Amino acid sequence: MRYFEEVIKFDPVNHYLVLTREELINLKQNISQEEISNLKSKVAYFKVLPFYTVVDKPKELCLGINPHNYISLATYHWPNPDTDNHLPYIKKDGYSNPEGEKFDKDRLRQTAFICYYELILYYLTDDKDYYNDVKKRINIFFIDKKTRMYPNMNHAQMIKGVNLGRGIGIIDFAANFTYTLVLLQSLSELNYIEEDFYANYKKLWLKPFLSWLESSDIALQERDSKNNHGTMYDFLILVLYDIFGYKKKTKMLVYSFINLRMIPQIKEDGSMPLELARTKSKSYSLMGLKGIFDFAKIAGKSEYNLWYLDWYYRKIDNLIEIGMNFLIERLLINPLLWTWEQVTIFDKTTLLPLVYEAKKRYNIDKLELALTSENLDDLLPIIIKNLA
Repeated sequence: MRYFEEVIKFDPVNHYLVLTREELINLKQNISQEEISNLKSKVAYFKVLPFYTVVDKPKELCLGINPHNYISLATYHWPNPDTDNHLPYIKKDGYSNPEGEKFDKDRLRQTAFICYYELILYYLTDDKDYYNDVKKRINIFFIDKKTRMYPNMNHAQMIKGVNLGRGIGIIDFAANFTYTLVLLQSLSELNYIEEDFYANYKKLWLKPFLSWLESSDIALQERDSKNNHGTMYDFLILVLYDIFGYKKKTKMLVYSFINLRMIPQIKEDGSMPLELARTKSKSYSLMGLKGIFDFAKIAGKSEYNLWYLDWYYRKIDNLIEIGMNFLIERLLINPLLWTWEQVTIFDKTTLLPLVYEAKKRYNIDKLELALTSENLDDLLPIIIKNLA
């Protein structure tokens, strides 16, 4: 099975787990050689996949934009059937336009997926072939002058006939490659990453990308988003702050995250109305909350406890726990309680990162309900079973 193409292509973020240094150590201690061999066999097809770049796309698709720029189409926008030139594109929320596959999003997401699992296997096996492949893919995609992606997302998720890019497109990176960045940092802390390679990547690409994220008009559009987009933007920024050791910026971001993301988005019953309003309410409710607890895990590295907010300067309920209980009750324990729209099939496997954290943080043990006979042998369950 080709996992990216067949399993997670249209919902990658909910298949990733933030893996800290401590969790990697725990994983290596618990996982069996049989399970490692199983993981290796499942990603063996990576070896035949190309080394993706943003300059792979046909020049006629670039619309006059330098091909070194990342370009993607708005996921849920389609050609207009009522005009001769099919412009401007119109929105069909929840329905992905396959035309987007011609552009850069899948190349970025494929690269993220490959690097994520190869870094895990490199740590578990000490096989440098995995590490060398990751280095080569990162170099080709982000650093090599002939093939690199410029450190911006000015032309992400464009709507044909309307604009040449939107801030909303930052989620193409934030909900995918950020998890690989977390792994790189965790493995760097474990002395598994060569300092010259990592320092070069940080200097030549991550630092200018962070500068763009903090200051460009289009990035600030995403910063001001009220739903999962703003949450994932903050998650990406926080991971970069952690990588660069920006303690003061981390503190400011954590406090604004509580006030601007957690408090407005999670209601007293644990629901997230901005996500429930989508045509994929299950997927986006999960993504909205997952972004919050992924942020919380990185904030915890700087000793900010977002799981329990009794330290905060004003009294607030444990919002993440309330949100977790809302989803677990309605997506696992009693699915008939879910009355909101979901136009695509919902995969219970995507709940595993959330129920793993629920057990770890709040002693809410429902992991067995998210593990089914169909997914026990998948990549993510193998990892999580050896962390729980």
